[in-house]
Amino acid sequence: MNERILVREYLESLNERDELDYVFPILLESMGFKIISTPKQTQGLAQYGKDVVAIGEDRQGIRKRFYFELKGGQDKDIIDINKKDGIIESLREAKYRPYTDASNPDFEKLPVKIVLVHNGTIHPSVKETFDGFIKKEFPKKDNIGFARWDIYELTNLFTDHLFNEYLLIDKEAVKHFKKVLVLINTPGNNYNDFFALIDFILQKAGDLSKLNKRRQQLLFETLKMVSFIVYHYSKEAKNLEAIKKCLPYTILKLWAAIVRDGLSKNSKILDHFNKNLALLFQGFNDYFSITLPVARLKNGLWSFKGGRYEKIGYPVRALDYLSNLIVLYSLQDHFSEPNSPVQLQTLIEILNQNDGTTRPLLDNHSIPICLVLDFLIGQDKKEDAKNYLRNVLASIAKGYHTHKRLPDGRNSIESVIRFEVTRKKSVFFEDRTSHLLALLFSYIAALDMQEEYNGFKEFVESINIDLAFFMPYNDDELATYQSQNSKSHELHLLTHELYQEGYQAELRLEKDFEFFKSKVKNIKPFSYPYKTSQSGLPFLLTLAHVYYKTPFFPCIWNREAN
Repeated sequence: MNERILVREYLESLNERDELDYVFPILLESMGFKIISTPKQTQGLAQYGKDVVAIGEDRQGIRKRFYFELKGGQDKDIIDINKKDGIIESLREAKYRPYTDASNPDFEKLPVKIVLVHNGTIHPSVKETFDGFIKKEFPKKDNIGFARWDIYELTNLFTDHLFNEYLLIDKEAVKHFKKVLVLINTPGNNYNDFFALIDFILQKAGDLSKLNKRRQQLLFETLKMVSFIVYHYSKEAKNLEAIKKCLPYTILKLWAAIVRDGLSKNSKILDHFNKNLALLFQGFNDYFSITLPVARLKNGLWSFKGGRYEKIGYPVRALDYLSNLIVLYSLQDHFSEPNSPVQLQTLIEILNQNDGTTRPLLDNHSIPICLVLDFLIGQDKKEDAKNYLRNVLASIAKGYHTHKRLPDGRNSIESVIRFEVTRKKSVFFEDRTSHLLALLFSYIAALDMQEEYNGFKEFVESINIDLAFFMPYNDDELATYQSQNSKSHELHLLTHELYQEGYQAELRLEKDFEFFKSKVKNIKPFSYPYKTSQSGLPFLLTLAHVYYKTPFFPCIWNREAN
């Protein structure tokens, strides 16, 4: 398939007007335009034929102010120019309705060009009439110019100014791009083509610090566009699961490249990155706006169609839901005013309605449990934290007494399913050492729950299981123990699940609770100068733990003990 046809088919698939509203400013930015106003900024206000206002150069290199009138969705094809609120009315308003911008002093001195943008075609039956209207309203002697960008012009512009730099320059990239478009909502899709495409784009870019400003911008815009394609098709299919799998991958890999190349404090790079991050925020907002009303119902996260699998599926789904909900809260706090009371009420409601949130089956279910406890304690809801922790402890004990099952230390859902079906443990099922239980005991100490400590200690000692928490290597230790490894700890954390990049530190229980509390309090936390935190984006570290399933380090849960 010709690459331009591929781009054209994508643009034609934008069935809603707001989808064109989103992707068109991305194109303009990649062409070097300075955006003054977008449809998102003026949503709910009359736009008077000026959906997008920008400053840029025309094809003759003359600097102008551009008024773009966008027609998409049902109006993408021009078949009737005289209907109410139609094209003629919009173009007249664009020409005769004044627009001022005090933030750009020379704005009103610039010549004007009005551009009609539509991701369709003009019907032959109205083209002659339309051309006559344009000649009358925009004569060449006038100082207001006019242009029409239809699907073919948009295809050329997107191909030449956005997609050609990183996306359509290699057969391998084109192959993955095609598969992303075709397979995005196919059942069983593991999104490997999307991951491979993102990796290819970043690999092609190389060292970001060595790119000129235009190529840097094109990289960000390309990644944003590819992520938007996933977002768009997921919304169209009313299946937003791909958003959780694909968009965080792009953000983490992109941020890792920024950190790697020493650009984490570059204000322009941070501005570009935040625009990509905003799409993740939008995607998570959409996902939870659809699912939260269901999650608030009694056992709302349980699936009626799951059958026997729901013994496993329900708690796995519920705990994963909690992790992503806390990520959403972090994004809300970053992009808008924090609303802790609403966040807290929503979280407690989900916990109360879904007992699957208290039933860990994998060792890395320590991640959502830690996030929930940390959030509740941070909101000064220690009694709620204690109640949640009691329920988790009770579920683990019940699972063992009923089925001789503990959370799998190797985090294999296949091993858990096999055990549930056959009542026989796979040789890969690990239940002799547990990070999860070590973390639970640390919170028991932090919340001063002596009675629970004594009871759960007796249970753990009766089944003879070792407790240990994951301690990562710092950069010096990585250089010592993995000399072939040139990556920093932070880059490892941002790009994959940590396993060999650390060690298991044993935690021994004590007969005396107060002594155990003091021991937990004195555990040396993992201290590291994260560039991510220094850039004001510490929640990206949380996202990395959630996405790659790397257990939290003592620097997270140890602070509650203090």
